Amino acid sequence: MKKKARWGILLLLLAAAGALLLLRPGRRGVPWNVLVITLDTTRADRLGAYGYAAARTPNLDRLAAEGILLENGYTSVPLTLPSHSVLFTGRYPIANNVRNNGSYFLPEGETTLAEVLRDRGYDTRAVIAAFVLLSKFGLNQGFAVYDDSLDTHEMIRNYRSEIPAAMVHDKFSAWLDPAEERPFFYWVHFYDPHTPYRPPPEFAKLYPAGPEGLYDGEIAYMDVWVGRVIEALRQRGLLERTLVVVAGDHGEAFGEHVEQGHGIFCYEESLRVPLFFHAPGLLGKPRRVEARVGLVDVMPTVLDLLDVEVPAAVQGRSFLSLLKGESEKEERPLYFESMYGPEEMNWAPLTGLLRETYKYVSLPDPELYDLSADRGEKANLFLRKNLVARDMDKRLARFVAGHSQRGHETRRALSEGDKEQLQALGYISAFSSQGATALDPKKGVLIDARLKKVSQRIAEKKIEEAEAELRQLLSENPGLKMPHVYNLQYKLYMSKGDARTALDFLRQAIDEFPDVETFRQTLALALFDMKMYDRAEKRCNEMLDKNPRNTRARILLGEIREKQGRPAEAQEHYALALAIEPQNVSLRIKHAELLITLKKFAEAVAEYDRLLENEEAAAQSELLLKVALLNTRYGSMAAAEGMLARAVAIKPEGKFFFNYALVLAKNGKMDLALAQMETALGRHSEQLSAEQRQIAEKALAAWR
Repeated sequence: MKKKARWGILLLLLAAAGALLLLRPGRRGVPWNVLVITLDTTRADRLGAYGYAAARTPNLDRLAAEGILLENGYTSVPLTLPSHSVLFTGRYPIANNVRNNGSYFLPEGETTLAEVLRDRGYDTRAVIAAFVLLSKFGLNQGFAVYDDSLDTHEMIRNYRSEIPAAMVHDKFSAWLDPAEERPFFYWVHFYDPHTPYRPPPEFAKLYPAGPEGLYDGEIAYMDVWVGRVIEALRQRGLLERTLVVVAGDHGEAFGEHVEQGHGIFCYEESLRVPLFFHAPGLLGKPRRVEARVGLVDVMPTVLDLLDVEVPAAVQGRSFLSLLKGESEKEERPLYFESMYGPEEMNWAPLTGLLRETYKYVSLPDPELYDLSADRGEKANLFLRKNLVARDMDKRLARFVAGHSQRGHETRRALSEGDKEQLQALGYISAFSSQGATALDPKKGVLIDARLKKVSQRIAEKKIEEAEAELRQLLSENPGLKMPHVYNLQYKLYMSKGDARTALDFLRQAIDEFPDVETFRQTLALALFDMKMYDRAEKRCNEMLDKNPRNTRARILLGEIREKQGRPAEAQEHYALALAIEPQNVSLRIKHAELLITLKKFAEAVAEYDRLLENEEAAAQSELLLKVALLNTRYGSMAAAEGMLARAVAIKPEGKFFFNYALVLAKNGKMDLALAQMETALGRHSEQLSAEQRQIAEKALAAWR
């Protein structure tokens, strides 16, 4: 064969191989889909994959076994919103400035993983399961769909709304379209293991009674639905080209260090989380990685896997080499913090550093642990290894100085003014004399446990016992200033019927803790309930001056205007609140009803139409009937017909058949109208009013 001919055949073979490569999912072929599954409040050591013998987590365990499991994955903060902000920006809380739940939101200037992938043509969607991740807190950036509709039955003032794993799965599976040519980046959030622990009975009975058993039951229930999410991908032929990342946002404490729950401390039970990557076609053979990594490192790792440039502002470091089975030359230190103590309890802030085998916690009573010998953090080595502690403290200070950012500036050396600002934020070295002025959370948590008992006595209406216990606690801790103390004093005196003294305690709390929104909010609500509308309005405006995104203050202003007979102004306040909190179904219903009162019927129809885009709202037959009847007068007859068809299917009762028949008749569908009216009068006559029966009989006579 001639040399030129051989080269021609070789080129053809190479071209064919290249074409095959383009058809294969992989780094040089068809873009990989990405699915991030976050497990709220899930400890690593409660999954079978991490050695928990009692676990009932076969689906998560299988994913981990088929993929790459990180033995030592850590969050930077044991709170949901800050932890997810770290995960999706690759930046520490000291840089993205999301430090606590509820009172912070991710600034628009932050670049999220969703934004990076959206700009590269990905379909981006998320479904979240709890209030703390609502779109108004900023994590919706970059998502074309951010489903935070939650539970439509929650009242306007109830901010503990959540949805179960089954509903998260249903919302997710509705997105999947095997024919879609664009790659997707989807995020699903499971909240079930969070308190209160209420697993379905069949999961609760798998474990011994008590909080820990119920917690394990919640994880077992969640695992079932994680499995169904993966199965939904498999059935549609999408799993083989999807990178699945599973991560816990933080853990949960069960008294290992007094704390019950999470947020106060940063011990292993709160910081060490499940973390594994599943994509056999991309990652190769399964393995377990012992090296320590953080959630802050996930975003750059995912982008590295996809051959996408990592934004310069990202502070985490890709661990792609670890996923490949290689080792890293340089060990990565990990910063952690909890601002829950100073913000919620007026305690000292908690910051710390993980480096090599040591964990250092900067507090008035500082802590040092060698995790290689003491994973349970029982032996504080601060005095025995004081030189190590001092070195760690200096490293922590340098880390904070090197990673803290205001706004979206790049890293820089801090000026004296910057240092003063960091001190004001709570970054005070444990070796500084200033550190001794605030209450160490290790002492504070003991006081908090006693305060919770007082709160329980008040809930049980044992007012005298509650008052005696609180008085004793305060006498034993003179000068104690904690927000919860003022809150209990307010509740105590309200329970005694002494509103004047109760409100005085709220005013004292506002003076003592001007940055704690809750006190102004409670005072405004109390004044509203006492019909002191002008004073309530003043407090609402104070809240909005400090935080224009406070929807609770905005909603209460709307309620005040309604009570004052000023519905047009009330409607404006509700509209402003909905602009920030569009998922608040109860508020949207309230707004629509007010529009009807104002005779803005077309706007009311449009508002209800937006409401019915919510799947759960669209499943409420009474609401469908109401909106359908409104449409018959001010909207679309075709829309009214569709709504009533759904209402009849959901709840086959007389009034739905009756109204459906009338609308069908108006739309000229006489045969179908006749059948529906015969059903209403024949099978459900007792459910109709006398007037409706009369109308139905006349209609049947005319239509026949």
